[in-house]
Amino acid sequence: MSYFKLFFTFLKTGTISFGGYMMLIAMIQHEFSVRKKILSKKKILDAITMASFLPGPMAINVASYIGFLIRGWKGAVISFIGVLLPSFIIMVIFSHLYLNSRNIPGFSSFFDGVMPVVAAVIFSVGFGFYKDSKDKIFSLLLVILSFTLTSLIKGYISIILPLLICGGLNLLYNGDKIKKITNTKKAFIRIKGIVIASLIMILLFVFLNNAPINSLNFNLSKVFANISLTLFGGGYVFIPYLDKIIVEQIGWLTKREFIDSIAMGQITPGPILITATFIGYKINGITGAFFSTLSIFLPSSVVIIFFSRVYYFVKKNNTVKLIIKGFKIGIIGLIYYSGYIIMFKQLESFNVLSISICIFSFIILNKTKIHPLFLILIFGLLGYFLEI
Repeated sequence: MSYFKLFFTFLKTGTISFGGYMMLIAMIQHEFSVRKKILSKKKILDAITMASFLPGPMAINVASYIGFLIRGWKGAVISFIGVLLPSFIIMVIFSHLYLNSRNIPGFSSFFDGVMPVVAAVIFSVGFGFYKDSKDKIFSLLLVILSFTLTSLIKGYISIILPLLICGGLNLLYNGDKIKKITNTKKAFIRIKGIVIASLIMILLFVFLNNAPINSLNFNLSKVFANISLTLFGGGYVFIPYLDKIIVEQIGWLTKREFIDSIAMGQITPGPILITATFIGYKINGITGAFFSTLSIFLPSSVVIIFFSRVYYFVKKNNTVKLIIKGFKIGIIGLIYYSGYIIMFKQLESFNVLSISICIFSFIILNKTKIHPLFLILIFGLLGYFLEI
């Protein structure tokens, strides 16, 4: 795939991925695994698995890593820019309208039509991963367990704990397949690489927090880079932390502005943490928006690429392989939970019609090769005109 096609594919994906980080991941999977068949579902799951255990926004980490797999470091940069550019531009426009007129056109009816389709896309991705599992009954039990634990627990632990439990249970269930690890010299080389990468990130962290620089853009970069490197989980996990830091501790936004910025993040395509663009725009205009966006997404995207060097080595060990396989099954439960949140928690107008749209879209997505964009546009317009 050429650099231009890679950029255009991520630009398109970033433009139509409404519904938060899991929708963006679902669209990436659809583009590169289903439509273009460039990467296997296994590679996509590997990316999601790594992103689940690393700091920063999961979807952008996955996008950057997919770009790295396809075209190396340049591919990672191109993918990073392409997937973020649409939501960045839209959020800058929203920020300008909001801060100058306090009047953003209402899109609630349109998005009430879109959200059931978003949920269907996410359910379809989860179902596709489940179909590839070999032991269907055991996998189903782990998916149900992961879904249940995620729904009952709050915070980052709601992501990490289900995966750890599913990994441990799969190891116990398939314990007879364990073999010993070999080639410790190669392992040392891999670990040496990740240690060097970690030192680079630690030095960046120390520099941001101790450099004698007191400009608005640097302060924005420091705050958001710290968030990127120290917080775990999807965008919705970050919201309470942003509230504590941005509203209560620093005072950059009022409570009302923060709530409105989260709402704007939800009605724009791409990751919900594009809210950082709004915060930066309020503090220092377009340059503040740029530095805030770059700082919350870039550091963790670099981390996942360096971490992959160790991940792809240790996963070859049978013990680790069984644990990771359990992680991947557990991720299916997280995927379904994300669809559940959008369908039953985020949707303002929940009724029989929205359920019907979700079911119809799920069937169409699994029986045909239609692009989700068409369903999003059709049912978005239907929601707008019929006020679903």
